[in-house]
Amino acid sequence: MTKDEFKKVLETAVGGTAYGDEIIADLVAHFDETGKYAQTAKDRLDERIATLTGWEKKHTAEGETAKAAEEAEKIAIAKKALAAIA
Repeated sequence: MTKDEFKKVLETAVGGTAYGDEIIADLVAHFDETGKYAQTAKDRLDERIATLTGWEKKHTAEGETAKAAEEAEKIAIAKKALAAIA
């Protein structure tokens, strides 16, 4: 898959939202032309999901439901991106 094809797959899956566009920019910037792009992207998304999950749990524990909901939305977008490249 070329860098442009990779970007189009991600745009179809998660483009159009601020966080989705942020993910696309990050993954495209770290696209590995040697063929390891999928593993690199999966690793980066796994890290994002883990971090966001931690923040969601923290906000929930502190009773900040609106912030927890924002993190949950970001997690859903990151998971969509992960599914698109899996």
